[in-house]
Order: sequence, then C-alpha cells, then structure tokens
Amino acid sequence: MINLVEMILMGVLATLVMDSLAMVLGRLKIIHPPVGAEVIGRWTLYMFRGEFRHRDINETPALNHEKSAAWLSHYLIGIVLAGVYLFLELKAATIRHQVWMPLIFGIATVLLPWLWLYPAIGLGFLASKAPSRSPYIITSLVNHTNFGLGLVIWVVIFRRFLV
Repeated sequence: MINLVEMILMGVLATLVMDSLAMVLGRLKIIHPPVGAEVIGRWTLYMFRGEFRHRDINETPALNHEKSAAWLSHYLIGIVLAGVYLFLELKAATIRHQVWMPLIFGIATVLLPWLWLYPAIGLGFLASKAPSRSPYIITSLVNHTNFGLGLVIWVVIFRRFLV
C-alpha cells in the first residue's frame, strides 16, 4: 500500500525543486518559460467545463483564477506522479534499490507535456506547431529532469527521516 503522506511530501518536494530550479535557470536565461501559468490555469479550468482541446489556447477567453488553478493543478500533478513512482516501487522491488530510478522516472514524465499538454493547447505533438519548438522541447526536458532530481532528493535524503 502506498503511504499517502510520503506521496504528498515527495510530490510537493519534487515539484518545488522543479519550480525553484526553473526560476533560477530562467533568470540565467538557460531555459525560457514558453507556457505561462495563465495558459496552464486556463487549460485546467476549461477541462472542468468539458473542453479538453484548443486550436490556440491564447485565443481562448481568459477565466478568473487562472494562476491559482495553474499552481494547484501543477502541485497536484506532482503529487500524483510521485504516487505513480511509489506504486512502481511496490510492484518492482528492484526500482526501490536503484538511486537513479527516480531521475529516470522524472525524465520520462516529460512525455506529459510533449504528448498531452502541447497538443491540447494547440501546439501539436512535441510543440510541432510552435513558431520555434526548441524552447518548448528543451525547457520541458530540463524541468522534468529537475522533477526527477527532486524525487531523488526525497529518496536519498528525506525518506529515511520522515517515513
């Protein structure tokens, strides 16, 4: 059985590491935030209205509380992904004993924006419809690698003390 407290703490930590490093790397101009919080929040809020795909999310009318919805959904997704990782650990014990597995899992989560988010907001698979797709591909890969780093930090440092 998955420990819910561990799932929540692990997901929040990994997402916080991802966001903190994105802020630092963005200020250093190493990555560029091509998808803003308003876009993510708008997409999330429209899903509750039954609209899952947009020709161009930037042309979709704005809604109230987009930034709040973005942050809430972002951290909830991080918690769910941590839960998926913990489930995989339960099903394959060898995963639990490999320190690099959380990093690999985090990198693999880049498939979510590439294959789900970008097409849903009108950018196409792997941001193929974006004017310049490289910033989307690189930024999401770096950010999800950092999410995996956050999972590693949990497993290596915090798990033994808090769980």
